[in-house]
Amino acid sequence: MIAPNPNLPCRTAELYYYDFLFGESPEPIPEPIIEHIEQCQYCQEQINQLKKALLRTEGIKSQQNQENPAAVTEMLKIHFAYIGKKVTCKMVRPFLPGMLDPALEIRIPTPITAHLDNCRQCSEDLELIRKLSLERKQLCRLSQLFADKAGQDNVSCSQARAAIFTVVLMYSRQADKDILKHLCICPDCRRALYEYRDDFRNELLSDNRVQPDFPCENVSLADIFDYVVPYGFDPANDQYAKFRESLISHVRVCPTCLNKMQELHWIIFNIIERSESGVVTVYNIDESAKTQAASESDELYSGFPTKVSVVNRDDEVKDEQAGSTPDFGDALKQRVSERKLKPLIKTAIAAAAIILIGFALLLNIPTAKAITIEGIYKAIEKVQNVHISSFVPDEKEPIQEMWISRTLNTYMSKTGNELVLWDIPNRTRKTKHLDTSVTDTTQLSEDKINVIRTEMSGSLGLMPFYDISEIPANAEWSRAGRTGLEVEEGTEVYDLSWSDKAYDGSIVFWKWRFFVAAEINLPKRIEQYKWLAESVESTVETIMVVEYLSDSELQKMIKEFFP
Repeated sequence: MIAPNPNLPCRTAELYYYDFLFGESPEPIPEPIIEHIEQCQYCQEQINQLKKALLRTEGIKSQQNQENPAAVTEMLKIHFAYIGKKVTCKMVRPFLPGMLDPALEIRIPTPITAHLDNCRQCSEDLELIRKLSLERKQLCRLSQLFADKAGQDNVSCSQARAAIFTVVLMYSRQADKDILKHLCICPDCRRALYEYRDDFRNELLSDNRVQPDFPCENVSLADIFDYVVPYGFDPANDQYAKFRESLISHVRVCPTCLNKMQELHWIIFNIIERSESGVVTVYNIDESAKTQAASESDELYSGFPTKVSVVNRDDEVKDEQAGSTPDFGDALKQRVSERKLKPLIKTAIAAAAIILIGFALLLNIPTAKAITIEGIYKAIEKVQNVHISSFVPDEKEPIQEMWISRTLNTYMSKTGNELVLWDIPNRTRKTKHLDTSVTDTTQLSEDKINVIRTEMSGSLGLMPFYDISEIPANAEWSRAGRTGLEVEEGTEVYDLSWSDKAYDGSIVFWKWRFFVAAEINLPKRIEQYKWLAESVESTVETIMVVEYLSDSELQKMIKEFFP
């Protein structure tokens, strides 16, 4: 690498690397800086390293492929606005839900992640939110709630409390969205809401009401989130209202499900009301840090030009970076633009560039951990909605498709021209003949419902065995060689091989090859092989292509077939 000439303004030019690379600055880059960058081999190399790092972290695609900065880049700008400042739990809290959104994944240390690394309370809150398995829109609304403050609305407590009965019974269409917001941000009103729901639940228990058979264990926290945390929820424009009717009609009179709502209420609003842990972190750029492989040091931030200090709240901290931190709530409520953040992002982006340039070298170091079959089974347990298309080799059209939703309690399959929808909440089976568009509806027996529930649990057909305990003792799990395979970045390939006896006593060999998205530990493609002992080569029999869907995506698919 060519060292910078101290007589040239490389240090000043660093502030403009980002603008020079993407040309998005509303203010022109000074001509002397442009001339220097174009002529300086060191600066050109640094800019190339920055571009590679941004592409690898998926923070930014090329200028040709993406007109505006990606969402993660906008989030990075807000993170780095806290450089040199004392970061507390209250500041970090609004960032927590967004850090669980794959589209906003940040893979480098920032002032916010540094606080999480040093604050046990905040890291535990992050894990609590992770276990809720919320959808992206729900995570976004939760971030906005964490950033909001009581007393910043025009709704009185008396107005809000008059609506509590309606909210408890989940007649959401009768509730005003501003009142719902007040019930979330006002500590006194949300406490009253909790107590009223608790009293209502106790009355149901004392009445010994018998509930119709319903799989309460399948009601997820994400299913009831909108009714426990209705912040930002607009009942009048709820496009999924009719899909919720069956669930809500049960939940509103079920003590078990109401208790689940109380537990969710307790988790969310306890995080909001939690006092400061006392851990205060300060994150600064240390350009003298030496880039090295993480394995060469036990330091948490080895290889990154950063310095993190843990201080007391009353300690004096010199803010080395100019500008003030942005209001996180405002930033979430509208797209953060370059212009609005211009007073503070110049130094923040320059700092990010310095970190990312150093990080570019680390990206070339293999860091992937081995994927275990236990890890895949555990990941499948958390899958909410999946679409599986099965193909035979050399055929473009699937021989069968399956849509399974654990959150909606529905199972749909398509074979040839026949489409079948098993709707457990409504206890019906709908069969549509695609060639005639004729639909037949029949009631489901309890035995059939139990069969469908079994198919919707376990490994969802994504593994050759329903449960990990059923895997035979002679099975072998191994990483597959990549020779001759087309594998996308971030995908690992593993084989599960085993043998068993056929009815005639001959030995049959099996292999399932999994193309696993390492980030989520779930298979995206599965190839099934089968061969006899005397065969020289195995042959692929079936190929499964797997998509993991949100509730809204699956609902849209069902509506297309069964309007």
